Amino acid sequence: MMLQRIAAILIVTISMYVASIPIISDTSSAETSSTNYVIWADVISSGGSEDDESANYGLQDTIGESLIWSATNTSATYGIKAGFRELYSDRFITLSLGSATVDLGTITAATTGTGSHTITIDATVANGFSMTVSGATLSSGGNTIDAIGTTAAASTPGTEQFGLNLVDNSAPAIGADPGGTAPIGSAVDQYAIANSFAFTSGNTVASSTADINPTIFTVSYIANVGAATPAGDYETTVTYAATANF
Repeated sequence: MMLQRIAAILIVTISMYVASIPIISDTSSAETSSTNYVIWADVISSGGSEDDESANYGLQDTIGESLIWSATNTSATYGIKAGFRELYSDRFITLSLGSATVDLGTITAATTGTGSHTITIDATVANGFSMTVSGATLSSGGNTIDAIGTTAAASTPGTEQFGLNLVDNSAPAIGADPGGTAPIGSAVDQYAIANSFAFTSGNTVASSTADINPTIFTVSYIANVGAATPAGDYETTVTYAATANF
């Protein structure tokens, strides 16, 4: 059987979107401060004079505080947050890449190409973040390797496959579960299944529902070819984007 050399190199680029959230960075205008602390006043006023009105009613009240921080009274059918105006502490998302390229090595119809890299995300956003992956499958000239798609599948040598996940795997032995000091983010959906891999451009691969500490995600890739897959150097570029949840 003719061996096929498919040196697959994934050039991973990063895009990042940071939520448009009021940022407090200058303490010079804080109402109460010292070398040891800063207290930002909720409201320097009588507490509101805003009017809600229609042709049939008028209401004057204080403005309820932000939906992010203030206490909540809830039931199965309602939620109330009330109080004076509230300021935000710094809100941010950071995303860093452990390596910009991943070499999947030489692949034949009997062997699987594997590789991994890390992505570290830190997010102080009240409703958490979502990370997506976008891009195309591996290609060499006009030849391509079939992407696994949205539904995860096991790695199967001899069948064209390109996919990834963000968890620890034993078949093949590659990857790691998300790590860090709690609270941390999580791999999601089809990308959180050990020994199964998926790839569809635009899929969400990791997320959280609240603030997290720095979380290290290990992204693992697999590639398989069939006996009829043309030999060549296959490559692709995939992009990861982290956005705040609102």
